[in-house]
Amino acid sequence: MNLFRKYLFQIPLIVLFTSCQQSSKQERIVCMQDIQEWIKPEYSLKSKHIRNEIDLLIQDETKMYADAFTKKYYKEKGYFVWISRHGVSKNADTLISYLKNAEEDGLNPSSFFISEIEKDLQELKNRKESKKDINELMGQLEFRLTKAFLRYAAGQRYGFTLPSHLLNNIESEKSYPEASQRHHFGIHIEAATDSFYLHAIQEAQTENLRSFLNEIQPEISLYRRLKQDYLSAKEQGNAARARLARINMERARWRYPRPEGKYIWVNLAGFKLTAVNEETDSALKMLICGGAIAHKSPMLISKITKLELNPYWVIPPSIIRHEIAPSHTGDTTYFARHRYTIIDKKTRQNVNPLTLSSSQLNSGQYTIRQENGGGNSLGRIIFRFPNVFSVYLHDTNTPSAFRLTTRAVSHGCIRLEKPLDLAFFVMEDADSIMQDKIRMQVGKTPLTQWGKRYKAQNQQTDERPKNKIYPIKSDFSVYLDYYTLYPDLDGTLEEHPDNYHYDTIIENALDKF
Repeated sequence: MNLFRKYLFQIPLIVLFTSCQQSSKQERIVCMQDIQEWIKPEYSLKSKHIRNEIDLLIQDETKMYADAFTKKYYKEKGYFVWISRHGVSKNADTLISYLKNAEEDGLNPSSFFISEIEKDLQELKNRKESKKDINELMGQLEFRLTKAFLRYAAGQRYGFTLPSHLLNNIESEKSYPEASQRHHFGIHIEAATDSFYLHAIQEAQTENLRSFLNEIQPEISLYRRLKQDYLSAKEQGNAARARLARINMERARWRYPRPEGKYIWVNLAGFKLTAVNEETDSALKMLICGGAIAHKSPMLISKITKLELNPYWVIPPSIIRHEIAPSHTGDTTYFARHRYTIIDKKTRQNVNPLTLSSSQLNSGQYTIRQENGGGNSLGRIIFRFPNVFSVYLHDTNTPSAFRLTTRAVSHGCIRLEKPLDLAFFVMEDADSIMQDKIRMQVGKTPLTQWGKRYKAQNQQTDERPKNKIYPIKSDFSVYLDYYTLYPDLDGTLEEHPDNYHYDTIIENALDKF
């Protein structure tokens, strides 16, 4: 192969000229002819013309912030990353090798302009036969390589989608006027910043590019487990399973704290709770009921701060507005049957339902509270933790709901199948006597001899349940999350139904790339 054609734009022209002089007579003649051909004006690189081509490409559609940053970078006349007077950087080959494997991560290679980039590189290699202007080619390569690089780097590092944009405000006021809240993703996630993109561009011009591309790959083991399942499903021709793995791989790219140490993991898709204490190598599993479609339980991370026994239930304003005020204003029978009490917030006095209109109930001047004890919607136990959604883990007065296949029935809170077991799991300092005290406080039979004697000596025919709060001293985090494919404690990936239809939303967003 002719030396000039083989190393097109890879080394200075003077080096090529010197090499020609050192070749055999016949090769030298061909080589010099090529050099004379390539130094014609139409083959000369001009920075201004390259930037004109990039300015045209800047009009392309923006699909993620990486695209917006790419446009901003070149609008501000950022220096060229991949091209120079010597041609295209060898780092382009490194990048392309990663982009070609993007399909293994559930991504579409067309999102990274693989075919366009390779076609332009081929045009450069066969420059004499190409009809494209050299500056047009170099401008296209420069822009597309940067756009593809920043898309890939940010997407693999932080996720190709933003869950807060995808999953919040997906219900309109018209479609779901009764919705408790319209924000469903309340977890703070890391996202790519301008400093990340600038650092990436700097790395692209060093010998550290391969190391950088390795560093931005998803870190958590869950991602690797899902990727393995994705590749296996594709190999077996199981399109449904591959789709499921691909969508949950994107969830695993989102960067936020993952369960470890002492935690309570609630999978809203599977309606299951798993409490884990890695220090004692113990775990507890149970079914849950979550929010109905119109009252989706939010995704959040917090810490359990206290256990409350025999709680009162303060009715949320959304329930008053959409359920109580329109249909039950002045209905004393309804309020008595549900053991609801109306309380004036200023005077703290009880108010007769007959004296208030629906607009007064909605005014915010009154609290509607359900009395504690048997029949309370929160049951006898509630686990409280700070969150802006006012949702908690709690007992229920309708245990029959746990027999349902789809347990999306609440107004957003998480109803527990085994609340007492969870209480003892997180109260690590509770000895057998303390546990028996709690059992009796929530109407359960004591198990210890002390508890049995105590109950026998303190029998009362009309004992009102006492509201009592126990601070949780152990450091248990609580995670409300949503995965339709997630490993069980033994590592087996379990499929869960997409009751909230989040999978479709994520898939549609991924397919846009």
